[in-house]
Amino acid sequence: MQLKSLLFLILVPILLAGCGGGDSASSPHGVSQVAASQSCASGTCHGTQISPITEKLIADEWRGSSHMTQNAAGCADCHEPDAGHPNLCNKCHGGGGFAVTKDADSAGKCGKCHGLSFPDDVMMAQAPQHYGYSSARVPSQKPRASYVSAQYQGRCRACHNSHDSTVTPQHREYAKSLHGDPQGAAWTYYDFKQDNRAACNRCHTSTGYINFVTSGFTVATKGFSTGDASREMLACDACHASYDFKNSIRRVAAFTAPYTGYDGSTAARFPSVSKSNLCIPCHSGHVGGQAINAIAEAKFSDTGFVNSHYLAAAGLMYMQNGFINFTSLTAPIVVESTFSTYGKTLSPDNVSTPGGMEGGQTSTHRRFGTTLINNYWNLAFFAPGVGDQNGPCVTCHLNVNGTPQRPGSGHSLKIDANTYKQLCVVCHTSEGTHDKVVQLTAENFRAEFLKPQAEAFEDSLEQIRSLLQRRHQISYNGTYPYFYDDALPLKDGKKQPLKDWTRGGTANGRKLMGACYNFNLLTRDPAAYAHARSYSRRLIYDSIDFLDDGRMNLSVGATATSSSLGLTRPDGTPVFVKDSKAYNVAAGRITTIFGTTTDAMLFLIGWNRSTGDWNATERP
Repeated sequence: MQLKSLLFLILVPILLAGCGGGDSASSPHGVSQVAASQSCASGTCHGTQISPITEKLIADEWRGSSHMTQNAAGCADCHEPDAGHPNLCNKCHGGGGFAVTKDADSAGKCGKCHGLSFPDDVMMAQAPQHYGYSSARVPSQKPRASYVSAQYQGRCRACHNSHDSTVTPQHREYAKSLHGDPQGAAWTYYDFKQDNRAACNRCHTSTGYINFVTSGFTVATKGFSTGDASREMLACDACHASYDFKNSIRRVAAFTAPYTGYDGSTAARFPSVSKSNLCIPCHSGHVGGQAINAIAEAKFSDTGFVNSHYLAAAGLMYMQNGFINFTSLTAPIVVESTFSTYGKTLSPDNVSTPGGMEGGQTSTHRRFGTTLINNYWNLAFFAPGVGDQNGPCVTCHLNVNGTPQRPGSGHSLKIDANTYKQLCVVCHTSEGTHDKVVQLTAENFRAEFLKPQAEAFEDSLEQIRSLLQRRHQISYNGTYPYFYDDALPLKDGKKQPLKDWTRGGTANGRKLMGACYNFNLLTRDPAAYAHARSYSRRLIYDSIDFLDDGRMNLSVGATATSSSLGLTRPDGTPVFVKDSKAYNVAAGRITTIFGTTTDAMLFLIGWNRSTGDWNATERP
């Protein structure tokens, strides 16, 4: 295996001469460092010292570490005491011999064996994740982040216990996550620590994030480390205040976003959900759909796009950041035969979200990691003490307080077979296809349930993209400013950004931008169908309902199945097919998908779980 393939490379196999257990000839102190260290660890001077962070004996931590067991590195290698140390007589008689490097980490002693003194080409080849951060160092390479940015040189203990240097499963799993990806766009797209990106560094650098969550969510007005070429990932100390990881998780207060929430008058408030509070400040998005309502009507003929930003899962889950003003929020609407209002169907309930609306939309996923899940649906799994701690983000992406335990406590953040077994198949016990009812297990959950749901979600988004192009001559390419005006000629060989949202006065500019905003918001969270299923379906439905004919008239089903505006597969078959029913029913429960009805249509419009019939009002 090539060293570059190791996402979390440990450099102990390449110790330099003089590091570790040298003999009397090679050791700078004339004795075996390991022998001297054993004496330190067992004597009265240091043998009983306890780490103030881990509350364990430092000597025991060192004896069990890879420093000792694999590389024979001792206390003196890092702390470099004066020659002759220890000499107890000198303590009283002033002969010296007690000077040591107390904080070996900040003094740069880790670099003696772990790379800082190595040539650039060696560092890049053997430790690219740790030190290969600078495009200035290797001009031919694209900018990349690293574990050891300039801010983290001399701060190895942000991620490692220097006495027990063993790399944990959590370290290795973190290195597989997007948080620990040195080439991830979130860390490399811009140099986020510079002054012109100061407001961004709260989520795009570890230093900025720590400053943000420990300062009462104060947004920086200036960057840091001007002239520094390094770029930071989200390091361990972003979420953990020390390397005593389990007991040092940062306590972050409930977040109030710096944008107006769903009600259009107050800031978007999020509930306090324990450890998941760590996630919400960055995954709420930096703007909500209400920002479009704040634009003066006259501006829509010449204004730029309001960007929802990326991976705004919390904003979607708590129903704060979509554009919901396609019609009056008080307009009556029928949802599964229950009369409600348009506004209530797009607003959170007041139980799980501060300031939520009475009768607003509930969410099972929003209950995870809170006591609201206890005995939910009368399922034995959701008993007190299981699945009711640490909030939904940690419960789903790291580890529920149950079994089986995920590798590295889930620090890869992946939704995997362990997640399915812990959570998903408890509620989603079976799934009907056209041919049979499949009993869902941890092994088949992705293929039989998640994949069809994801594809149906993507098909529905593709219907929005198609309508933008066919009906409004607007194209989308995923590059800021995202939406381009196909009605204008090319400029310098490129499409021009969309500025006239009224399309020459023939469209409602506010609602057209709102539909584009929803498309971008949902496209940028590929798992929105899981984070906020009902909310994402309704945002898609309303966006299509406006885009197809400029009116909110529940025309989405007809549009999706029409020969002129509906989508087709490469083989010519239609994507959205609506047979006379949604599902077959047996013993009062839905079973297989009815006739030729497609998964995409089941996602796009509403149906009844008891009868398998389409809802009288098709909006989901």
